[in-house]
Amino acid sequence: MCTDERRAQSEASPLDLVHLFAPPSSLVYEPMATNTTTSKYGSGFGSFVYLCRDVPSYPWCNLFYRQIQENGGLTLPDATTAPVGINVDCGILRAGDGRLGNIANMVVCGVSIIITAILAIQVSRRRAAVGRVELRTLLLLYVLSLGLQIVTNGSVLRQGGTPIVALTAIHAAVTAAFFWFLIFNGVVATQIIEDGTMSSLIPFFGIAFLIFVGTLYISLDTGFSFSNAFISNPPADLKNIALFVLTSVWPGACVPIPVD
Repeated sequence: MCTDERRAQSEASPLDLVHLFAPPSSLVYEPMATNTTTSKYGSGFGSFVYLCRDVPSYPWCNLFYRQIQENGGLTLPDATTAPVGINVDCGILRAGDGRLGNIANMVVCGVSIIITAILAIQVSRRRAAVGRVELRTLLLLYVLSLGLQIVTNGSVLRQGGTPIVALTAIHAAVTAAFFWFLIFNGVVATQIIEDGTMSSLIPFFGIAFLIFVGTLYISLDTGFSFSNAFISNPPADLKNIALFVLTSVWPGACVPIPVD
C-alpha cells in the first residue's frame, strides 16, 4: 500500500472503516420501514417485538407475519424471500436461487434427532427403568419438535402461507406440551407416584392434551385471525399475552423444576 493510501486510512473515521469492510448490500437483509411506530421493546408484557426483530429465526413470529399480511399495519418484506421474523435486524433469507436457508439449524436438528431417537430406543430396552414410559414419550415428543423446527425455523417455506402457519401452530403446541412432560418426568423420578400406572399416565397425557389443544387453538387463531381475540392492536406491537406465556414464560418456568 502506498504512503498516501496509508495516510488516508489512518485519518479515516471509525464509521468509514466499517463501511470499507462491510459486505455488499445485496448480501445483507435490511428491515423494511414500518407504517406504525412503536417502542423499541413493544408495549410491554406479551409483546414479541424484541424477539421477532433481534432474535434470529424465532419461529412463533411466523404467526404474526400472516396476521399482519391479512390485517395490515406494517410494511413487510417480500414473502417469497422473507426470513423468519418481523423486520428482523439480521435474518436468513428463504432457501432458493442458490440460498440454503438456515442450513445450520437443519444440520443441528438432524443430528439431535438421531441422538434423541437412539436414547429413546435405549430407554425402551431397559425393563427396570423408573418412568420408562414417561421418559420415552418425552424423548419422542422432542424428536417431533425438532422435525417441526427444521421446517418452521429453517427458512424453507414461504412466509404468510398456510403450510408455515399451520406447522408453526403445531410446533408451538408440541413445545408447550413437551415442557409439561419435562415437569412430570421430574415428579416421576422422585417416585411420589408410581410410574407406568393409571395414576401416573392419566395426568401425564391428559394435562398434556389440554395444553396442546389450548396452545394449538391460540396459535392458529393468531395466524389465521379466526376471531379478533388475538389480533395485536396496534399491529406494530406484535402483542399476544396468551401466546407469549405459553411459548416463552411457560418453558422458562418449567426448566428449573426438574433440576430442583
